[in-house]
Amino acid sequence: MEIENFTKNNILLFSSMFFITNSIAAFYKKYYVYSLLFFILTLTSLIVHSNDTIYTNLIDKLAVGAIILYGAYMLYTKLNIEKILEMSLIISTFFICIFLYIYGYYTRSFCYHPEKEIGNLYHIVLHFIASLGHHFIIFLV
Repeated sequence: MEIENFTKNNILLFSSMFFITNSIAAFYKKYYVYSLLFFILTLTSLIVHSNDTIYTNLIDKLAVGAIILYGAYMLYTKLNIEKILEMSLIISTFFICIFLYIYGYYTRSFCYHPEKEIGNLYHIVLHFIASLGHHFIIFLV
């Protein structure tokens, strides 16, 4: 019973591990700054989802902001009109994340659903989509 409660209450810890795959992929592609930023995001995400305070949340938001900015920079450096479909997919993943998080915040839905388990499921989806979108950036030629 304890393990079930731990898993149910800390499922976001497990989904935070999606970001380590970005760190590994970026390292493989020799994007060392991107890799380091994703490693830091993995750590801050693990910390905030195990000990959510105003300070851990702020540190995690800074890591998320750094990833967004560096991801935008990476996308800009790879800008190619011939890759419009891939770029559209990347931009779509970004807007889906914004929708789930910010729109959810203002409407108390999605990641901020009143039922914590439902909110956590949307947050897991957010982790996955964000990770996937950045994988697309990493492997975009």
